[in-house]
Amino acid sequence: MTEWTEKGHEPGVVVLHDWRWFARRAIDRTTVFIFFAMVTLAALPMGANRDWAWAPLCVMFGLVAIPIALGIGPRGGHSVGPVERAPLLVLIGCWVFFAAFAVWQTTTWTPLTADAWLFQQAAEILGGARAPIPAIAADAARNSLLKCIACALIFLMARAVCRDRDNARWFLMALVISGVLVVAYGIAMQMATNSCYLGSYLRKQFELTSTDRCPMGGTFVNSNSFACYMGMAVLAAVALVFSKHRPRDAVNVSSGYDDEDDDVGFIDWFTGPRVVLLAVSLLMLGGMMMSASRAGFGATAVAVMALGLLLMRGRWRSRPELGRVFVAGAVLFVLVGIVAGSALLSKFAVSADDSSRLRIWSAAFQAIGLSPWMGWGLGSFGDVFALLQPANSLQPNDIAHSTPLETIVELGVIASIPAMAIVLLPWAVCFRGALRRRLANRYLPAAAFAIAAVPILHSLIDFSLQMPAIGFVTSALLGMGWAQAFSRSER
Repeated sequence: MTEWTEKGHEPGVVVLHDWRWFARRAIDRTTVFIFFAMVTLAALPMGANRDWAWAPLCVMFGLVAIPIALGIGPRGGHSVGPVERAPLLVLIGCWVFFAAFAVWQTTTWTPLTADAWLFQQAAEILGGARAPIPAIAADAARNSLLKCIACALIFLMARAVCRDRDNARWFLMALVISGVLVVAYGIAMQMATNSCYLGSYLRKQFELTSTDRCPMGGTFVNSNSFACYMGMAVLAAVALVFSKHRPRDAVNVSSGYDDEDDDVGFIDWFTGPRVVLLAVSLLMLGGMMMSASRAGFGATAVAVMALGLLLMRGRWRSRPELGRVFVAGAVLFVLVGIVAGSALLSKFAVSADDSSRLRIWSAAFQAIGLSPWMGWGLGSFGDVFALLQPANSLQPNDIAHSTPLETIVELGVIASIPAMAIVLLPWAVCFRGALRRRLANRYLPAAAFAIAAVPILHSLIDFSLQMPAIGFVTSALLGMGWAQAFSRSER
């Protein structure tokens, strides 16, 4: 077996490094560790959904981006290959158009839109007001744009850092650890307060009695967002279970992929780390069931099937026992849902919240009809809904419970297309990598595609992608999947 100890040196040559090499390596590892910790631990402070949580995180991401941009952490991660160049340019163009349009909505260099009468009435009441602009809440638009900039930085940093396969694998491990911390806190609050409190924050609306029980929410205010995050962590654990990781110098160069698992029996395949990851995934799956989130469960189930099909592509005949493992895992998934998902099943039977969600969507379509081209401004849905709120809907609402629909309301029909492409294009690149990469390297882009599928699918009828903690992790996953979607020859 050929061993390469250092790029550019002959096989078998032992390279002696001085203290400067070790210092640089320590700085690189520390930078990567801080970046991964910031992304995956963002879920702990209430899902980073409060200004006091996400705003400092955005500043910290900006600070970490400086050394990573200077090459500290990644080595050669900023290089762009010929195959990668075209989709990356398209992605950058979409993001620049989206950001420029969002800023344009806050200026007076625009035609009058549906909210012009609000500025006219304000001028009559107050004796003066600023000129009408499309963004009904310019301060909310700036806050939303700041979060989008942070997500873009995270994507670029993850693309550079996770060009190294070991770093990409460590990021999946960090996501699993984060999921364990979140569900552990959820179990603790379930035992202490029946999940009705998040610290000192009351998660239940209206009056709380001693017999009330709330769906598990972990460190998230919303139980649906908690279920989405648990689904992402479960997928990360499953991907690590079915990964094949060995030192790079032990890769079979002649065959092109690592055949570590091809010579072991079915029982021997269950190593200690794999058993631990399976146990942890069941723990997080139980927490997701106790959240009673139907959309979270459904999105996770679809993502698990997608991951299984991608990993088993081309291996059904050579490794039939792995197919049996996936089938057994699917059966176990259903059994855990039946045993631990009594709250989920009762929520399937009682769908009282569906009618209120339909009323919100009806108001959203009405808002699109009033301003289809210029939109109402980023982060303005709460104000728009207050104007168009149906008479039979008494509860205020600042979320459309559908991220694509809310994007169209806030940006208009045309600008929402590149805005959605910012997410869908990297997701498609991850899928392309899962189909084209060799077996040993396939699990990383496949994991990125499947894990990102949970919040993307969930956001069709909810707002999980708008939660900063989930948005940050999804951005990092898409960056990791993008980096691992291209082979070394394509770079």
